[in-house]
Amino acid sequence: KPVEEQTTEEPTTAAPLSIAQGKRSYLLLCTADSSNAIRFAAILQADMDSLELGVKPISPTLAMTADGFTGTAEQQLDFGGNSQLVKAVEAAYNIDIHKYIRSTDSGFKSIIGTVGGYETDVAEAIDIRSESLTAIIGKGKQTMTGDTTLKYIRAFEKSPAKQAEILAELFEQKITPNNFQKADRYYSAIINSVESDISVLDFNQIKNSFEALISSETPIDVKINE
Repeated sequence: KPVEEQTTEEPTTAAPLSIAQGKRSYLLLCTADSSNAIRFAAILQADMDSLELGVKPISPTLAMTADGFTGTAEQQLDFGGNSQLVKAVEAAYNIDIHKYIRSTDSGFKSIIGTVGGYETDVAEAIDIRSESLTAIIGKGKQTMTGDTTLKYIRAFEKSPAKQAEILAELFEQKITPNNFQKADRYYSAIINSVESDISVLDFNQIKNSFEALISSETPIDVKINE
């Protein structure tokens, strides 16, 4: 009988995960539904190698220059849109903006609705009644809806450092193992509520980079970068 030739299959190896590396900065921006009026602006700074996060506030009154135009963040938006503001922030803060995320009032409320309410301890009661903002928030511990969270952030429009502190607390609460399991669903919901140049590939790289940190039992610590 002829001898059957035996073949052996080479073991297959999984392709290496695509991860984001180095230091990356993301512009976070929220504006009014029908104008470029800025509610908050900040830079999320992520060190993908050491897995550290920080929020850097952007001054709403700082004059920035890009493409020959000088103006505040809101004026930069009026002049040339999101790309103009990105270039202005890069020049003013000597930083490379990797990607941006811009929401409107409605989009921000939707995001909080997706990821769950914001828990905080309000140090002093807030009572603001003006043409542009009505914010009545009691003192003490509470879980805020998207609408109340936005009003709370807007109450500190003249204090970008306080706004950065609130954003940092939000990130600490929402970057959790439980939420990480829902990351793909959250991305789909959030990306439809914002303007952003973050692609699915970008998202997966970021997610893969932080998987070890998120899966650990170490609480996330988001610093305020002045």
